[in-house]
Amino acid sequence: MEQKLYLYKGKKASIMDLEARKYNFIQELFNVDRESIMDVLERVLKQEKEEHQEISQAHKTELDNRLKSYKDDPEDVLDWKDVKDNW
Repeated sequence: MEQKLYLYKGKKASIMDLEARKYNFIQELFNVDRESIMDVLERVLKQEKEEHQEISQAHKTELDNRLKSYKDDPEDVLDWKDVKDNW
């Protein structure tokens, strides 16, 4: 699906597709000379990526099963030191 941005200046309208916007943004990144700006941009991209990650139904089911197992018998756990030493 092609996304378009409409920019209005007076009565003139410019249309810029997503690929052109990305290209322009990348060109602007080459001019960034402050690390703090890059930190903010990286944080925003990371947050956006994390917010839109989806967990598969199989993973959700496995998590639900593990949570139920723990709730049914919270004492049935392994000590991390034992696991680490035996693996």
